[in-house]
Amino acid sequence: MTGCPDCDSVKMFSAGAEGDGKCSVCHGTGSDGFLESVTEVLGGEESPCDQCQGTGICPTCEGTGVIEEFVTSVAA
Repeated sequence: MTGCPDCDSVKMFSAGAEGDGKCSVCHGTGSDGFLESVTEVLGGEESPCDQCQGTGICPTCEGTGVIEEFVTSVAA
């Protein structure tokens, strides 16, 4: 296993440079940070993040901070 390259950042005190499990696009907030319509401006709602679908969790590692290493062989 190796640290997830798609997480928002790296856990500070992890031995293997694990990711923090948060979405790197919304930084774990679950929202895209932009107000897109008059309804959102009046209601104060933000759109869900396109990367994590509003969960705030890194979709690559599903919040664990680590991924399986896949070794690929190339035929010569």
